[in-house]
Order: sequence, then C-alpha cells, then structure tokens
Amino acid sequence: MKIYYRGYKMSNELSGSLIESKKKKSIFKRWWFWGLSIFVLIVVAIISSDGGSTAYELAKMQTMSKQQIIEKFGKPDEIVRDDKDGFMYGYHAGFDVRGTDKGALEINLSSDRVKKQGVDTYKIFDVFLGDSFDESVKKLGKPNQSGLKDGKKNAMYLTKEDFLLIFTTEYDSDKIAAIRYVAYDESAESIALDISKMLGLIATEEEIKKIFDIKDKNSNSDATTYSIEGFNMIVENQNNIVKSIWLTNGIYNIHGIRIGDSIDKANKLFGPPKNSSEGVKNTTQYIYKYEGDTNPKRIIISIDKNSKKIGYVEMVAS
Repeated sequence: MKIYYRGYKMSNELSGSLIESKKKKSIFKRWWFWGLSIFVLIVVAIISSDGGSTAYELAKMQTMSKQQIIEKFGKPDEIVRDDKDGFMYGYHAGFDVRGTDKGALEINLSSDRVKKQGVDTYKIFDVFLGDSFDESVKKLGKPNQSGLKDGKKNAMYLTKEDFLLIFTTEYDSDKIAAIRYVAYDESAESIALDISKMLGLIATEEEIKKIFDIKDKNSNSDATTYSIEGFNMIVENQNNIVKSIWLTNGIYNIHGIRIGDSIDKANKLFGPPKNSSEGVKNTTQYIYKYEGDTNPKRIIISIDKNSKKIGYVEMVAS
C-alpha cells in the first residue's frame, strides 16, 4: 500500500514509523513529569521563603505604637506595665520592650531571655544574638565607647536617632549575648556618662589613664589640659584637682545637657541663665549657676543662632 504525506510518496517502513510516533503519549500526560514539577515547585517555595522564617528588625519599634507592636509580634508573654503613661512587654522569643504610645524607648534582646524557640530571628541595627563582636564592630564602625568588663566585651554607639546601641558578649567569648537599644535621656547609661561629678575631684594622670584614653595633653606652670574622646578637662598641677570640664561630642553629658540639645532643655534643668552675651561665630553664650550640690558651679553654654542647638557646654568650679 502506498501512503502519501503532503504530496510525497513514503515507504511502508517510514509510514509505519510515523504512525507509531503519533501513538506515543505526550510528556504532559506522563505521571513522572507532573511529580517532578510539583517537587521542583516545593523546593523553590522553600528557598524563596527561607523556610518560613522572618528576621525582624526590632529597632523599628521606636516608631510603633503598642497596638502596632502587638499586631506585629502577637500578644506579649509577660506584661510588666500597661497604662496610659506607658507599657513594658516581655516576649519569650528573647526580647522585651518599654515605651509609650508614641513608640518604644527601650528594647532589650538577650539570649538569657529566650524561653521559647521559634523559626523567626531578631536583630537590632542588623546585629543578631550569636554574631561575632569583632565583625559587628567592623561593620558598624568605631564605637563611641568600648571595653572589657568581667571578661565580657562591650561596645556603645550613639545613633542619629539619639538612641544608645549597646551589645555585650558572653564571658571570654566573641559571641554576642545581649543587645540593648535605648533612648539616651531614658537610659541608666546617661547617668554614668554624666562627667560633671568629676569636677572638684583629685585626679592624677595615672588615675585618668586607668579610666580614659588620653588623646593629647598641654601643660603650663599652673595646670594641664587633657583631651579625651568626648570631652576635655583642666587639672591643677599643684593639687591635681579637676577645675574645668567641657564637652566635645554628644556621648557624654554635663548634668543631663549635651551638645545638640536645645536651650529650652538647659533652662528647664538649670533655671534662667544669670547672663548672656554675644559669642564667636554667630553664637550666643549663656552662663548658669548650678547649686545642685554643696559646691556651686558655673555652666557655660553656647547656642548656634541658626540651628538653635547647643554647640558648647562647659562646667567650671566657682
């Protein structure tokens, strides 16, 4: 029998081969094709979702209300406080948060607080529990303060949001075990960073070196000026008494006042200034008398006329 295909005569062998090929199942009708396709889709979905886990940036809570925090992280496992003036919630995933309805003022993330393991992870300023301390410092840059206490490394940063970012390692380890993010003025650390208490104390150079790194010093017959990261101080040569301190950046404070604060904050803390005068480079200088302890002191503050911010703070023994 002769078979014609598109006008051409074909042999019986070729025509039989063509007919046989038409009888073969389409790949879309084969069970293994669909099984393989489903498997590939599952693998892609797992990879895309990272196993369903989420890495939460807890620092974002500083702009979240308590209701938004609950919607994001669920009902807190512990409620220390919850009233019209503020709240403090604890989550067994390893963190607690304190704040007002305007946002979080303090966030603590610690391995000691983890009571319930989950697939989600948590970080503050892209720092996770268990991260390398040295690598985190390398990533964030030089901290405002760092040190070693009780065998644990620690670093402190003052962020542009005016929060302190502090992280600490485990004992004798490079592994980060605790991360703290707290508004400067709401922190216990701000009390330790108040250098006004040094005024009037006896401080030899050896004692200063035990606490601070001296960047530079200048001496004359009467006194020595020490430059330290964040502030300068003048010490009398004869009796080693600190007679003047002034700030050079915002990590330290003098009775709660820092560079970058407003004059309104100074007036609230110290009362109205005793006098004011024109300063250098478009500034106004204010002098306050501080009588909060047994030794009255003068506080000198300069305000930039354009920004209305404090650019200079000095405390002098009266």
